[in-house]
Amino acid sequence: MLLFIIINFIISAFSDIILNFLSKSSIAKSNNLKIIMSLKPYFKNKSIIQSAIYAGITIIIALLIVMLMSKSIFNFYVPKNNNELFKFIAIAFPLGYVVDIFIDKLKIFGNELDLYYKVAGAGLWGALSFVFSIIISYLISMKF
Repeated sequence: MLLFIIINFIISAFSDIILNFLSKSSIAKSNNLKIIMSLKPYFKNKSIIQSAIYAGITIIIALLIVMLMSKSIFNFYVPKNNNELFKFIAIAFPLGYVVDIFIDKLKIFGNELDLYYKVAGAGLWGALSFVFSIIISYLISMKF
């Protein structure tokens, strides 16, 4: 269980570092990746490590909620097979959607994400990134 949590933290932090790099690079601009470019104000006044830690903590908080819900509904904390992973994601996606909306509406990270939420909207991309982290973490944890 702890390994799954740690891997999720690392995956989300690493993903944030990639988004940070892409938002400041000519790659996003030349490919007209507006959602990624809209993250530039968020990353502008934060160190790479600081924003990565924020991303990791955000994912872990949501993950712990999903784990508790999964335990109470399905009687497991962490998925150990594809069937459990599907059930886990069935909880994680809507929770990730709602958490992303709360991050936007409550301005958890301040106004620096306003452009991002204006371009991308709140909910979908947060939920997808959460599910991405869970799937990659599941695949990695199955190797150990």
